[in-house]
Amino acid sequence: MVYMQHFSQEEFRDWAEDMSPRLVTMLDVLRFRLGRPIAISASEYALGRNLGVGKMSEHNIDEWGEVLAVDCFISGVYSRQQAEGVVHEAIAIGFTGVGVYSDTRNNQGQEQVMFHLGVRPNELMGSPATWGRISGKYTSLIAAVKSLKAG
Repeated sequence: MVYMQHFSQEEFRDWAEDMSPRLVTMLDVLRFRLGRPIAISASEYALGRNLGVGKMSEHNIDEWGEVLAVDCFISGVYSRQQAEGVVHEAIAIGFTGVGVYSDTRNNQGQEQVMFHLGVRPNELMGSPATWGRISGKYTSLIAAVKSLKAG
């Protein structure tokens, strides 16, 4: 596992040894830049998945040989403006997969926006694949961010 300033190996659970060093480093940079803790979603699907070769999910270790994405919550980020700030920083750092889910609950069971952050090699830094989810339906990242409360 690569050296991390803001994360412990335990946070990546059973997938710790399979995490992409690039992903973990970029998460560490994002945590530093935002000045907010990042909590990996407690969902069993938040880190790695065994989906078989050919399934292009960044979570699919069978396709990529490492876990290229996390689903996470960023402390104190609930509003449209806060989510926009996270997306802006994630893209500036170079994440190549960015998803915003407005229909999730955090690890404490409270409604909170969740982020998918990934480092897929088939997209360019600065021009990531983006998407969102509202009420269980996939949509654009912009629509998902706009569905969040202002403030």
